[in-house]
Amino acid sequence: MKKDFRVQYPLWQMGFALLFLLFAIVITGAISNFAKANSSFTYSVELGALEGFMVFLLLPVFIGMVLLFGTKISKYNKEHPRNKITIWGIKPAEYMEDDEAWQMITTKATQKVYTFFSWSLPLSAVFHLFLPASQLLIILNIIVLSMTQYIIYYVNIRKHTMEEEEE
Repeated sequence: MKKDFRVQYPLWQMGFALLFLLFAIVITGAISNFAKANSSFTYSVELGALEGFMVFLLLPVFIGMVLLFGTKISKYNKEHPRNKITIWGIKPAEYMEDDEAWQMITTKATQKVYTFFSWSLPLSAVFHLFLPASQLLIILNIIVLSMTQYIIYYVNIRKHTMEEEEE
């Protein structure tokens, strides 16, 4: 069960979130120009030498991750035609509802994530309400919340896959 891609899926999501954070750091360091004339609108982004170099490094990593992620999903779907993963579906790919036991495990993990968000979102809102926040700080906050969500879910699911392997 440890090799089930649905168990590894939160790790992939965390990797993409970290990559997005790095892109956000680079882009917020760039110079943006907005210009609005009577009948047109222009927008330009100027990257400095460091930001351009970072994009040059991050872009191949991103493309490689997307290709590897797509390959993993494709392989999983071929091996499990009854439990296919779709990236664009409404239901998260992490849900393992193969039987009643896994439905309960998934339910418990998602309840813990829901409890986390029921406390962290209001605290985040209060934090941003009273402290001046830059765009990067808001993005960082969202990524920290999403990373914590995936960690909570992964730890709870992984705990049960470890128990299953020991039996």
